[in-house]
Amino acid sequence: MCLVADSLYAVFPAAVLNSWVEIQVMMSNAIKQNIILWADDDADDLFLVKEAVENIADSFQIVEASNGRQALDLLHSLESSSHLPCLVVLDINMPVMNGKETLAVLRKDDRYKSVPVAVFTTSTSEKDRLYCERLGAQMFSKPHTYRSFEKMIGKLISFCKPGKENISALQ
Repeated sequence: MCLVADSLYAVFPAAVLNSWVEIQVMMSNAIKQNIILWADDDADDLFLVKEAVENIADSFQIVEASNGRQALDLLHSLESSSHLPCLVVLDINMPVMNGKETLAVLRKDDRYKSVPVAVFTTSTSEKDRLYCERLGAQMFSKPHTYRSFEKMIGKLISFCKPGKENISALQ
């Protein structure tokens, strides 16, 4: 099950959407134990992510956001329903709030310091990579083939620690 927050935020107030997120997470929690919050404004990339995750392991639920602000709102909703994700994945280049800004907010909030964060982006900038590393997140450049993309998703999924407290494997 996936949640496309962008279109829902345009229609529903945040409070209604946050309640809806909680209901969806609780309903799917019996089936899928591992939640990955994935923030990327590229719908094609999100489609490939969902497809790759389903091919690798069906025990993961992708909760989508199209910008950093939505990712933080969804994370707060997940946290309030005691369903922190096992991983947060951010793109750098997003509207409203980019991935680096989102990462900085996450790392300043004690509630989310133990949640692994990865940056999955088209950027190959050494400056971006060093920024992410300084804030305890590993940066991955998006591969150009589906096979490589699927392998990279498998590596990202491995950062989830099912049944254990989310201790950052990325730091």
